[in-house]
Formats: sequence, C-alpha cells, structure tokens
Amino acid sequence: MRTCITCLRLAALTAALALASASCGDDDTDTATTDPPPAESRTVPPPSSRAAVATTEVVTPAAPSTSVATAVDDSVLFTDDLVDDRHMWGEVDDPKFGTAKFVEGDYVWEFRGSNAHWLPGVLIDQYDAGDLRIPDAAVTADLTIHSGGGVAGVFCREAVDTDAEFQWYEFVVRDGYAAIRLSDTEGNIEPLAETRDVSVATDQPMSIIATCLDNTDGQAELALALNGEVMAETVVDDPLPVGGLPGMQAWTFPIHEQMNITWHRFEIAALAAP
Repeated sequence: MRTCITCLRLAALTAALALASASCGDDDTDTATTDPPPAESRTVPPPSSRAAVATTEVVTPAAPSTSVATAVDDSVLFTDDLVDDRHMWGEVDDPKFGTAKFVEGDYVWEFRGSNAHWLPGVLIDQYDAGDLRIPDAAVTADLTIHSGGGVAGVFCREAVDTDAEFQWYEFVVRDGYAAIRLSDTEGNIEPLAETRDVSVATDQPMSIIATCLDNTDGQAELALALNGEVMAETVVDDPLPVGGLPGMQAWTFPIHEQMNITWHRFEIAALAAP
C-alpha cells in the first residue's frame, strides 16, 4: 500500500512506511487537518511481472446507468483478481500503521494510517518509464468494508499538483455517505458531488465503478456507481489531465482509527462516450 506517489513507491524497501499517513482527513469536509508528511523515500519498484491474470468473480458488478459512459468491448486495460501479489500491490506488516496482505484469495487491509492511496507496482513501472498512459477509463473495485468509520473506493487521474505533490479524483463510500472528491497528498479534500442517501452494509461485498471521461467541450464527466446504481455525478470544467494512474483509496475516520477492508477484484477499462 502506498500513501502517496512521492512518499511511497510500492516497494518492499518502503514497507515500514507503507501504511503511514501523508495526511489526516475528515471525510465529511472539504479541507483536512494534516500531519507532517513522512520524509521523501521515493524508490523504484523491483522488475515487474506482466503475466496475465485469470479473473475470479467475487461480486458480479453491474454496469452504470446509460447516462454514464460505458466500457468499450474488449477494452480491459488491467484486471487483477487479487489472489496473490503477482502485480506488486505490496504486503505490509507494521506495528504502528497496520497490515496489508493476501489471505485466502483476497487482499486484506487492516490499517491505522489516515490515507491509503494504493497502486500496483506493474503499472507504476510502466508509468515511470513513460510507457503507460491511462485513457478515459472506468475503474472497478469489488470490496467489503468490515469495520471502521472511514471511506473506501477508487481513484483516477493521479497528477502533479501545484500545492501538494500529487492530486487525484476519488470515488469513495461508507454507510450514509458517497462522494466524488478532488484530494491530494497534503490531505486537502474538495467534495465535487456528495450524497447521504446510500446504504453500505458491514461485511457485505459491494462493487464500486468510477468513470472518468473527457467530453468534447474539454470537461471531465465523473460518476460513481455503487452496485450498479449511480450515486453521484459531476462535470468539472478544468479537469485533471487524462493519463494518470488509477488505484484503490481509503481514509480512516476518526483519524488513525483502524479500518478493515477486503478487496476482491480491481479492474481498469477504456471508456466510450454515451
């Protein structure tokens, strides 16, 4: 697990910091009180394995509504059933910040950092080498929240920021809350679309689909679907650039209270406009 792109680059050498907080955020506010960020420890991941992964469905995700862009046929760019660490997400066992490990075919987080911002090393390798640019995409995660008051979901378009190292669009949920937000490595959180009309049951698998698509007017159309139902949508006039990496995202709340999440599957697919 990495908490920010510059603090942790998902390598075994950074395991002691891997669940550390780059910031401390309140998931209900547009700004967050921050802890001092950890010292720079940017490392290059070990050589990546790009072997194909057979997908094992834990939850069958439904597509977003027809008002949301849909995935192009045969357009899956990356898929991982998370049965092991062949795609280099990273395994962590830290007495202060918690654990991330593969257990019985799932990726299990029990973390106490405030911000978990996580990407697979195989994508980081290619992105850092200049060989990968993610187009307009749908990002899907099948997951289960077991405990904790924070939010979990996915992000897209990780990009360089002007007042933080990196920023991204995140699509996160908890019981009674779902949101699309612009967040960064300093813990600044700007809600772009929110709803309180959402039910997320503890210990029940769910599927989150985030769509990130630029329209012909140069705006970004963003949507969050939970179990096939669109919960939040927004249009951003001055969007983050297409090309940045997607990944998994979570924030603890209250700050540093343990949150337990099991991830069953992660997928990135190219999008076509409706």
